[in-house]
Amino acid sequence: MEFPEIKEILLQANAINDVAESHAIASGMLVANISADKLIWVKQVMGEIEESTLPPADVMQSLGNWFDEIKEQLQDSNLRFELCLPDDDEPLEKRVTALQEWCRGFILGIALSGVKDFDDLPEDTRDLLTDFSRIGKEEEFDLDDIDESEASYADISQYVRIGVLLINEELQPMDATSTIH
Repeated sequence: MEFPEIKEILLQANAINDVAESHAIASGMLVANISADKLIWVKQVMGEIEESTLPPADVMQSLGNWFDEIKEQLQDSNLRFELCLPDDDEPLEKRVTALQEWCRGFILGIALSGVKDFDDLPEDTRDLLTDFSRIGKEEEFDLDDIDESEASYADISQYVRIGVLLINEELQPMDATSTIH
């Protein structure tokens, strides 16, 4: 699913999280536990809701399908996983904010999967999560020089994407029977 389509689904669901953060929470949950419960993710994305105020079944189905799609991307041997961020035609400030929310959401997702002590994680994963935490801080980006900021944004978002794949490999190693083409 593409960003605009997902944004519309989240609006229909009255979600409390935006697209980037919702994607990140699911990604974090799945790298920590590939069998993560999508209902826990839906509840996190939706916030406190009553049974009587659940979105229509087709919206809930779309959310579930998106979660499954994220899971498939993380398990893809061709490394097709991408961060779900606004398109490059959006203002840089909006894209930076989404990347920061993505990093914060990813860390939340790992915690939601039951990881209580990050010190128990492999060293590379801990280092990447520390970097993601820094990226998630609002004062981390300087947007004064637009050309330099665009290049930095591209580099950092790629670093986060590759970092997620490395964390996923450390915490959920690919089955030895998988082949890379």
